[in-house]
Amino acid sequence: MAKVKAVLFTSKKFKDDTFPVMLRITHNRKVKYVSMKISVPKSHWNMKESILVTEVKSKGRLYKRKNLEIQSEIVKYSEVIMNLDSTGKYYTVDDIIAKLKGVDSALFSAFTDNLIQELQKQGRDGNANAYINTKSVFLKKIGKKEISFDEIDYRLLKKFETVLVKEEVSINGISFYMRTIRAIYNRAIKEGVARKENYPFEEYKIKNSKTQKRALTKEDLIKIRDVDLTGKPAQAKARDYFMFSFYCMGMAFVDVAHLKVKNVVKGRLHYSRQKTSQLYNFELVPPAMELISKYSDLKNPEDYIFPIIDPKHPDPYRCYRSRMQVNNYKLKEIQKYLELPLSLTTYVARHSWATIAKRSGIPTAVISEGLGHTTEKTTQIYLDSFENEVLDAANRLITL
Repeated sequence: MAKVKAVLFTSKKFKDDTFPVMLRITHNRKVKYVSMKISVPKSHWNMKESILVTEVKSKGRLYKRKNLEIQSEIVKYSEVIMNLDSTGKYYTVDDIIAKLKGVDSALFSAFTDNLIQELQKQGRDGNANAYINTKSVFLKKIGKKEISFDEIDYRLLKKFETVLVKEEVSINGISFYMRTIRAIYNRAIKEGVARKENYPFEEYKIKNSKTQKRALTKEDLIKIRDVDLTGKPAQAKARDYFMFSFYCMGMAFVDVAHLKVKNVVKGRLHYSRQKTSQLYNFELVPPAMELISKYSDLKNPEDYIFPIIDPKHPDPYRCYRSRMQVNNYKLKEIQKYLELPLSLTTYVARHSWATIAKRSGIPTAVISEGLGHTTEKTTQIYLDSFENEVLDAANRLITL
């Protein structure tokens, strides 16, 4: 059975010669400390009774109150321990702390389910589905229904990788699963339900391979912009969304779909990326404004600008995914008609903007070239570091 005790943590000494008071939780020879947010000299701590010395002048009332808080916390942890013991199931020190933090469990699946619910409440359905898919594949391939964070180590990750390689999953496909597991593990560490010292991604390195060319030339983009699509309304919409994405620095299709009238303010676009919650604020170049005016009268702030998501649809995310698939299919029809050199998808606009910007002489630090990064994190950092005017000038420079 796990044990909880108040201790003076003498291994850590502060500059004022005090030491932190901690709760020490021990289970299966593993120890975890929880701060009580008070530090005192050794002489103010009763080692035998594990309480603060209330006879200290000018500290009596404070220490009495703190002793009550300490005892209250010990009772809470003790109740959690008894409840966990009564289930007869395996649990860790982290599980005990997790229960008191409002997390159902420090087990991987249970913790991931909590994150999924959180993402769904935030409307970040894309991320939620990535977590759902990764959790399902990971547990299935390692042959477990549940696993604790303590059990996810280098050896297990290599085992998972080996299974995926045998099933001929691409390097970037494996990278997707590993990056998602890493993100979940990082969140668990931040919430105190996984131990940083057990972090497996210090040893396990995620591999990536360069993807096929996804950038079009300026000449190809002009062909797309100017192609006559009279009598083909679906292809015309797909083309317009693609060009709008390009005019807005390679905006992701999911963000184009979710744009509302209220995001347009005095000729500028203010929006938050669906994937990362990154805030954007930039000037709309004339061709982008023309496309907005084509599809919206900009009267109702809550109206979607483009007719991609049906506001009456019971599942907006499913509606968006369905429309994106149709949109990409129509882009491929345009690609075949124009005999373009690569498969045309919504993501090509992002790569094309970055590549054309670089070839136009715009500093890489300004555009943070969209190609070659293993994640978009670096791109977001670069975008954050420059004033709006710099990005505005860069976008105007490459507008067709």
